Amino acid sequence: MLRIDMASLTQRERIHNGLVFACLSVVLVMPGGPMLLALCLAGMGLWSFKDLRTDLAQVWGSPVVRIMTMGFAIFVGVGFFLGIWYDYRPGHYEAFIPFLLAPLMLHGVLKARLQPVVLWMGAATAAVLAGALASYESLVLLTGRAMGAMSHPIIFGDLSVVLACIALFGVLYFEQAKNQRWMLVYLSCGAALGVWGSLLSGSKGGWLSIIMVLLVFVWRVTAGKAVIWRCLGVVLILVLVAKGVWLAPEDLVRGRLEGVWGKIHHWFETGQVTDWSVSIRLELWSYALQLFAQRPILGWSGGEALSMLADHLKPFNVPVGVAPVFENDLLHYAAVSGMVGVLSVLALYGCVFAGFWLYQKQGASTFAYALLGMLLVALYFEFGLTVNALGRNAFRYFFCAMTVILLGLIILATQETKESAWN
Repeated sequence: MLRIDMASLTQRERIHNGLVFACLSVVLVMPGGPMLLALCLAGMGLWSFKDLRTDLAQVWGSPVVRIMTMGFAIFVGVGFFLGIWYDYRPGHYEAFIPFLLAPLMLHGVLKARLQPVVLWMGAATAAVLAGALASYESLVLLTGRAMGAMSHPIIFGDLSVVLACIALFGVLYFEQAKNQRWMLVYLSCGAALGVWGSLLSGSKGGWLSIIMVLLVFVWRVTAGKAVIWRCLGVVLILVLVAKGVWLAPEDLVRGRLEGVWGKIHHWFETGQVTDWSVSIRLELWSYALQLFAQRPILGWSGGEALSMLADHLKPFNVPVGVAPVFENDLLHYAAVSGMVGVLSVLALYGCVFAGFWLYQKQGASTFAYALLGMLLVALYFEFGLTVNALGRNAFRYFFCAMTVILLGLIILATQETKESAWN
């Protein structure tokens, strides 16, 4: 099956598929990996620039594509408006580069006729490499929280969850894997090592996502079975997660979970910051709400809000390495840009989710990609509850690249279905 798919491509298309596979495979173990993946896709789109206008005009005919584009446009448009309103420096606009590159990236996916095997096996390879590197860092080098080639363990841990999720979907929906057992085993290993890498990152915010993804997986696998078997599947998943927590180094997982509720209760009782993970976030979120209440429409601007936050944190003797940011996407935008900024984030996620929701109703050929796209949005929204996901380059570039890849695969699958119907 794999050889037949690749044999149907031109030499240029095979090279482009290989480039995407390589960039996706090293996304967490090479510095700037998410950016490299996005630039690879954009470069492929630019390579066929002469067809860009015609191809995108054809894609634009889809109402669903227009809905998703509207989400990107609102987020970027509000960002540019706020940049002009508050006279931000040019660096402010760099955050929107991956969103502006999305048309070129989509064109690259379509011109390459990207094969499903690139997504499923590329993500599995990335998860395997991430899990292996995390094991080497935490268990051999004893460096503590694994972070791969990312700038922070949270980024590494959260994106490892996304890769594990894609590998799990490959187990469920990749038809070639059902005929070639080694692919099924490899995808399963990718899912397991992606989860393992996230555990070794010590990122508590991503662990809820692990449980959510695994529960969705087991519920899908046991579809049509008796309720007792479905419940047993859920119990099995919970046992496996608990086993993974037990096997991981105590200071990275169990130690970070112990006393979470106590720290939360203590902060509400006394307002004291006793750790740099739980209670500090509660303090950050509380102050973000205070700033939002004072200027609810357009906020305080990034420089002023973060400067005020830094002053607010001085009595807590925050250690070096704990950045004065609000560590929550919605609350960050609420403080920095008010309700206008919050609505732009909700529009971004809402329109992309709505687009994939509509696609998953259009048939079996697009269902897996659309469902994965919806889950991608849900995962990012959950990540953004405990970290500034949209405030970090790696998160932004990976979100845009994966959204475009999934959308491109949906469009290609739809075209193939139409051609088959005509024939």
